[in-house]
Amino acid sequence: MPRGLNKRGWHYETNNTDESEHGENRLSYYAAHNFLLISPADGSGCIGIFVDFPGKVSYDIGYTRHDTLRFATAEPDYALCLITAPAAAEVAKKFRQLIGPSYIPPKWAFGLAQSRFGYKTEADIREVAAQYKANGLPLDMICMDIDYMQSYADFTIDKARFPDLGKLAADLKAEGIRLVPIIDAGIRCDDNDPVCREGLEKGYFCTKEDGTPFVAAVWPGKAYFTDFLRPEARAWFGRQYKALTDLGIEGFWNDMNEPALFYSPERLKAFFENAAALSRKDNLDQNDFFGLVRSVMGLMNAPEDYRSFYHDTAAGRVRHDRVHNLYGGCMTRAVGEAFQTLRPGQRTLLYCRSSIIGAHRWGGIWLGDNHSSWSQLLANIQMMPAVQMCGFLYSGARFVRFQ
Repeated sequence: MPRGLNKRGWHYETNNTDESEHGENRLSYYAAHNFLLISPADGSGCIGIFVDFPGKVSYDIGYTRHDTLRFATAEPDYALCLITAPAAAEVAKKFRQLIGPSYIPPKWAFGLAQSRFGYKTEADIREVAAQYKANGLPLDMICMDIDYMQSYADFTIDKARFPDLGKLAADLKAEGIRLVPIIDAGIRCDDNDPVCREGLEKGYFCTKEDGTPFVAAVWPGKAYFTDFLRPEARAWFGRQYKALTDLGIEGFWNDMNEPALFYSPERLKAFFENAAALSRKDNLDQNDFFGLVRSVMGLMNAPEDYRSFYHDTAAGRVRHDRVHNLYGGCMTRAVGEAFQTLRPGQRTLLYCRSSIIGAHRWGGIWLGDNHSSWSQLLANIQMMPAVQMCGFLYSGARFVRFQ
């Protein structure tokens, strides 16, 4: 949630959202951690509240009335857990015992990580390592964003930019530095991609109401989305990491798994049709102009899109928005479970952007993109003890610089 450890005086939503502008006026960020500590004014112990619900939860924490906390789930079928103890630390300990043990990364993962958007080539990566060494600075890992991929497609490598990723990984490891590549949630729509073909053939992707695969755009353009709520789909997706672990990669970070949706083809087409109609006018009044601006901004992460696709579960077919907050955590589970087979007996670094309580068993989290401002640095420091109370012992953030 936005703001500091003291949530009083604001309203919030746990509705996993691709939100890079971490302002105090925001209602939700990337994760849904529905655990609150409440300390009564009279000092009579502490209460912990855990709202176990997979969809959106709204909170009014002393916002409408200073002395009242209210929460509301999108549907009535939630579980509520109340924990009492004399002190907050005791409540947090009981909650941690309730939700189970936490993922522990390899020892090297506690070192210094260099993570920034914009390292486009092998030469860029080697230059970062060389500059750290030249300046006598410690460096334990370099995180690679999407530029190492071929056309931003998961489990591919751009051989022009990174001609031998395995050798790069080995050379850096010899200097005590691990490569940590990114993997996104969307699988690029590409008939020539064997991962995409297999996912389609075996029906592992989320579908629309009519049973056809759901398509929306992220970094590679149009993409399919693995149905991580299905065990067999999770196992299939996790196996794809072998393409990189076979090259000596020992750590990964997962991104865009709220899931973030830049646009759906259907809504983009409707936008262009509306824009074309407006373009025939000689003069746009303020309603036309600002309506156009709102409609283009509304293409991203539109509630209508989240209501338009489905998951197949043991309990039957369920619309995505009803279980939205589970998606990123189930992706984390898919990968964490796969490493037990891909790298048996070894610890593998894994941290993800979107999460829910329970995902802490399979990986850590990163707190999303941030910018070089004192307010965002403070927000990250405030968030870390909060997510650790929810089981995520390995956490951090990333500085983003777009070039």
